[in-house]
Amino acid sequence: MKTLVVYYSLTGTTRAVAEMIADQMKADLAEIGCTRYGRGVWGMIRAVYDSLRNNLPPIEPLARNVTAYDLVIVGGPIWASHPAPPVRRFLRQTVLRLPRTAVFLTHQGSPAEGALAEMEDIIGKSAAATLVARKADLDEPVMAEKVAAFALALERRAGSV
Repeated sequence: MKTLVVYYSLTGTTRAVAEMIADQMKADLAEIGCTRYGRGVWGMIRAVYDSLRNNLPPIEPLARNVTAYDLVIVGGPIWASHPAPPVRRFLRQTVLRLPRTAVFLTHQGSPAEGALAEMEDIIGKSAAATLVARKADLDEPVMAEKVAAFALALERRAGSV
């Protein structure tokens, strides 16, 4: 199964989880490029504002073609209870070309159920699997276990398709 992990990361947390998933699944990686947000106070204010208003920023073309893959795993941070706007933009732009899709989100304590549901609504179907990762757990053994369980669930579902 040829797999691509697509992610957006502002602080590096989502990148770390994406890399863990890609390593576990021997998948290719592609980052969603977006220059609208910065790491300072104003960047975070803009991020929250855009998240709440459903403003979708321009993103750079992806370095990989999603149609060349059997599975695309899409991830990003939760901002103001929503998937980050660059992730939503990517999903809206590629939804008709996406093959089987799984999703993951990173957060610092936000509830993830609504954000996961929002991603599935954009995709138009249930994700093949979901993963939610807290930033505080990133360096803990529990994160490696979560990623391994996520990968195993995807592999099992691929075998039953």
